[in-house]
Amino acid sequence: MAAPPDEAVATALAAAAIGLTLGANLFRGPVRPPSAGVPHKAVFALATGGPAPLVHTQGGAGPDVKRASVQVRVRSDVDGFSVGHALARSAWSALQRATLAGYMAATCRESEPVYLGMDATEHHEWSVNVETLREE
Repeated sequence: MAAPPDEAVATALAAAAIGLTLGANLFRGPVRPPSAGVPHKAVFALATGGPAPLVHTQGGAGPDVKRASVQVRVRSDVDGFSVGHALARSAWSALQRATLAGYMAATCRESEPVYLGMDATEHHEWSVNVETLREE
């Protein structure tokens, strides 16, 4: 059985050599505010659902095909637009057609990271939306 989609995506980002380390500046789950354990410049991978599974074979005897979405949120340092944008583009590049263990495919839904604007504490944010495909 494959890892949950947010875990698979976070693992791929950590392995991509773009300066992300799970638990240090890369986290599974929703965006968390900067704190002692969460730096200002950070990346978050959150599973966001997907359509109902497709039954692969007649009678339901074979595996289902599941399409699950993961939203990757990139947050810059305060006044760090250029560096944050570069990290978001690196994350997009690492995830577009990434090979995820246990998955048939992964693709980004947009051609570029989506700029979300600044949060309440003046950090710039981007979104990279990834669709994963697996049999289960």
